[in-house]
Amino acid sequence: MDKNTEIYKLLNDSESVYKFSNEIANSFINKACKENIEFNFDIAKGTGKLKTKSANTSFCYDPDPGDFVYRFKKALYNEDLKNIAINSEEEKELMEAVSKFIKEVSKEIMNGYSLSIRNKIREIVLPKSSETTIPLEDIEILTIDIADYDSIPDPAKYLLKVGKKPNTDINIDKITTFVHERQEKTGQTLAEIFELEKRKNILFKNVLTLERGSRYLHDIFITFFVDYSLAYLPPCPSKN
Repeated sequence: MDKNTEIYKLLNDSESVYKFSNEIANSFINKACKENIEFNFDIAKGTGKLKTKSANTSFCYDPDPGDFVYRFKKALYNEDLKNIAINSEEEKELMEAVSKFIKEVSKEIMNGYSLSIRNKIREIVLPKSSETTIPLEDIEILTIDIADYDSIPDPAKYLLKVGKKPNTDINIDKITTFVHERQEKTGQTLAEIFELEKRKNILFKNVLTLERGSRYLHDIFITFFVDYSLAYLPPCPSKN
């Protein structure tokens, strides 16, 4: 494979790990909120410790044009890589290089920004907790997944919430496709589409409401393991 392609230039640039990790860390610190952070963890009864050490927290966002991370994702999905065959040695070599790069980035982030990341996670996930009771001692970046959804129309990046009449059937997939295509073509709002279609389009016969749901397609998706274990168990209440 031609090592002069943009992605290999970035992978081999000594400054790339720092630039990438710096932008990812600052994006997390500045942009992480209840809308783009998800978490799910179980504490074992009687121990105060996590049941498993696995991915339990995630963060997603879109890099801005001009960012180094944006440049990297464009290089990773550039046309100059389209001829790489699936499961070929070239693809394997590239994926190994990208994987090695991401591991270095993850290490750099946690070495340089661990305190700020810990504070942000506490602020969002456990806002009333204290370092004494839940220290969040262990935080690891498990994966950093990179996609390029620039070609997908913006409305299609959001879930569509469809309210229907009780005890009726509707075709969610067809309604979603219709609405997204109409929005892409005309720029109409959900309210405008619903008002125009509810009386004449059989798809909307039993539909009561259309609402935009949460964003589910993002270019950068990061998974963490966070140790949400208690430092100690609270004292048992007195039986007296």
